[in-house]
Amino acid sequence: MARTSVTTQKVSYAGVSTAGASPTAEGDIVDTGGTVFLLVSNTGAASATVTIQTPATYDSLAVEDLTVSLPAGASKAIGPLRTETFGFPAGDVNAGKAFIDYTGTVADLKRTVLSLT
Repeated sequence: MARTSVTTQKVSYAGVSTAGASPTAEGDIVDTGGTVFLLVSNTGAASATVTIQTPATYDSLAVEDLTVSLPAGASKAIGPLRTETFGFPAGDVNAGKAFIDYTGTVADLKRTVLSLT
């Protein structure tokens, strides 16, 4: 199975459902931008980890991936997922997108990608 492209939901005055869906074990491909963030809930009894890959470099040094711990029963909003930090560069098949990886029991995780615009 391959990574899943997740549709970004736009937050509006009317509201948006954030029930989320479980990621695949291979991870997600998501939009990036200064108003995009990830909402992740862990409904399981064990902790999990969300890792957002960072293909960016600064002064020829690789930027470390962002790793966020998600305790059992917890929810976290992560972001913004800025393109400069998390987006693949122009010319890449995934240009402007980010890769997100999950550890733990992915069936216990629910994730939603939201944008404030």
